[in-house]
Amino acid sequence: MNRMADFIDKNERSRRRFVSDVSHEMKTPMTTIGGFVDGILDGTIPPEQEKQYLRTVSAEVQRLSRLVHSMLSISRFEEGTYAPDFERLDITNLLITTLLLFEQKVERKELHVEGLDVCPRTFAEVDRDLIQQVFYNLTENAIKFVNRGGTLFLAVDSDETQAHVHIRNSGEGLTEEEISHVFERFYKTDESRGKDTTGVGLGLSIVSRIMLLHKGTVTVKSVKGEYTEFIVSMPLTQS
Repeated sequence: MNRMADFIDKNERSRRRFVSDVSHEMKTPMTTIGGFVDGILDGTIPPEQEKQYLRTVSAEVQRLSRLVHSMLSISRFEEGTYAPDFERLDITNLLITTLLLFEQKVERKELHVEGLDVCPRTFAEVDRDLIQQVFYNLTENAIKFVNRGGTLFLAVDSDETQAHVHIRNSGEGLTEEEISHVFERFYKTDESRGKDTTGVGLGLSIVSRIMLLHKGTVTVKSVKGEYTEFIVSMPLTQS
């Protein structure tokens, strides 16, 4: 009876965690879709560019569908029953494609985007949708906390065995205490600062779990008052 009770409790906690994760992750593509559709309706996006943005909306709708599938996959991973769908991809191109989804937010905050114009094409064996979710979560987080008119730096490099993706934003930065907790579920930085802290918590927790699936890592370094940088490292090939 005790084993049965433990099993039921574990399943219930897993179910609640899954619902929470899906709710959080669905919010991001829905925000992108809503922003572009509103831009078309209110005339912010000129008529000659409508088709271009509708293609982005269509891609996000498809990504939303894949995202639900991916979250189900992560739930299965936590149960020990999931293997990612690895394929050899140009992760530099995937990072650029992901950044373009934030075009309006970048322009709204008058950000300077640096680094991608000199990034080499880098190929690695990854699960496309899961790795794009990693890039999406980290880019969204960087844009949310960058200072207005600040700098967003993205880069990709590799060594003999691993690819490394760097996403760095100028701004307030993190303390050592905050760095030690950012990958914990629902962790938020000091709310007394009066800033939006929703980007530090569940999204980063999901990033760390996806990287475990890829036998990779995600680390963070920051200098208070200057910058915060997330570094995603993944094997070039999967065993």
